[in-house]
Amino acid sequence: MDYTPYLQKAFRMTVHDILTDVAQNGLQSNCAYYLTFETNRPDVVLPEFVRVKYPEEITLVFENQFENLIVTDTDIQADVSFGGVLSTVCVPFIALKAFADPNHQFGLALIPEKAAEKQAESSTVHCAKIISIDEVRKLRKK
Repeated sequence: MDYTPYLQKAFRMTVHDILTDVAQNGLQSNCAYYLTFETNRPDVVLPEFVRVKYPEEITLVFENQFENLIVTDTDIQADVSFGGVLSTVCVPFIALKAFADPNHQFGLALIPEKAAEKQAESSTVHCAKIISIDEVRKLRKK
C-alpha cells in the first residue's frame, strides 16, 4: 500500500492549520515560516517580475514583510514585499514543495500535485480578486 497520498494530505493540513493560526492570532515572535512552492503553474498568482526571476520555484519567508494573510481550504494568500514592492501572492496548497520553521528545527517535504485545468482557473480567478487597501488608494490617487 502506498501511504504517500495520506501523508501528503496530513502535511498540507498541518501547514493549513499553522497558517490559519497565524492569520487569526498573528505570528509568534520566535517563528519564521519558509514556504517553498512551484512558480511555473497557472494556479499560482505572483508578480510577473518574480515569476521571471524564479521560473521554477521560490521560497517565501513569512517573518516580517508580509501582510493580510488569508488561508482558505485550497490557497494561501498574502501581500508580500519583493524588493520593497508589496504584491499579492496566492499559492495553492497543492503547489507547495516544502514548509519549514528553522527556529524550531521543523520542516515538511511536500510533493506538489498537478492542478486540474478547472481548478487552476478557479484558483487564479479567486486569488486575483483580492487586493490590498493600499492598492485601492494608489488607484484613486491616479
